[in-house]
Amino acid sequence: MTLPEAIERYRSQLELLNYSPATIAAYCRSLDRFAAFLAGIGQHDLAAVTTQQIHNYQRDIYYCPTVHGAARSPKTQNQLLIAVKNLFAFLHEEGILVRNPAAELHYAREPQTLPRNILTPQEARRVIEAADIQTVLGYRDRTILEVLYATGVRKAELLALTVGNVNLEEELLRINNGKGAKDRIAPLSTVACRFLETYIKAIRPQLAREHGKPHEQRTDRLFLSTQARPLARTTLDTLIEKYAKAARIKKRVTCHVWRHTCATHLLQNKANLRHVQEILGHRSLVTTERYLRVTITELKEAHRKFHPREKS
Repeated sequence: MTLPEAIERYRSQLELLNYSPATIAAYCRSLDRFAAFLAGIGQHDLAAVTTQQIHNYQRDIYYCPTVHGAARSPKTQNQLLIAVKNLFAFLHEEGILVRNPAAELHYAREPQTLPRNILTPQEARRVIEAADIQTVLGYRDRTILEVLYATGVRKAELLALTVGNVNLEEELLRINNGKGAKDRIAPLSTVACRFLETYIKAIRPQLAREHGKPHEQRTDRLFLSTQARPLARTTLDTLIEKYAKAARIKKRVTCHVWRHTCATHLLQNKANLRHVQEILGHRSLVTTERYLRVTITELKEAHRKFHPREKS
């Protein structure tokens, strides 16, 4: 079996396991790079690939810069290697390869970084209130910002929301097929529910223009563009940047910054760490603990700033 054939078979397996199209595409890109490396060293026999060649590939990832001339971060290096290691594990389990040459591959140690550009409660309020709710688009945008702040939902998850995902009576938001193909429920704030109710009943119909529109062209997506289509990623990015600029926030504000902000503010207000894990949809509690370290860092800074012994 050639490497391209192996990659195609692995891609089919990922589809069978219900991996997201974005994840499958990322894996295939990583494997295409590995295939190009093997072709460059004249290795065309998949069964003859050695552990040393895979280690050489790891060195190539480390030393070879990106197309922009930058060094790859440990996280990016590992993302490229994960696809290779998983491919060979799959081929070995399927009996296609007698041995797994990637079994002893070790990933690069990733530094434990803290989330950046977290908004303060005052900054979050300023950005949210920058939207003009007297206009259709302004009301839609205010609703989006309220949902982001209330739930910490990811960008792709927010764009995939449907009207049916909103439970106003129970003040809950259902997030289907989130990261890792997992469903979850996130509580909504009372304010977010109020804006969602008005948006769904009065604002969204104006954007949808469903009357007189062919049934097959209608969409149940929650947030719509002025063309009555599901909101695009670029549109979402642009509106978030616009309101941060209008609020005169110097930090770079993105969807993920709202996610960081939601988690940090929940923990600062004594929310249980496991509850925050469930709200954000983190697979591991270690991921959620990053936000706890942010609050500890801020506590230490306040101690240094205000404690009498620090001043002396």
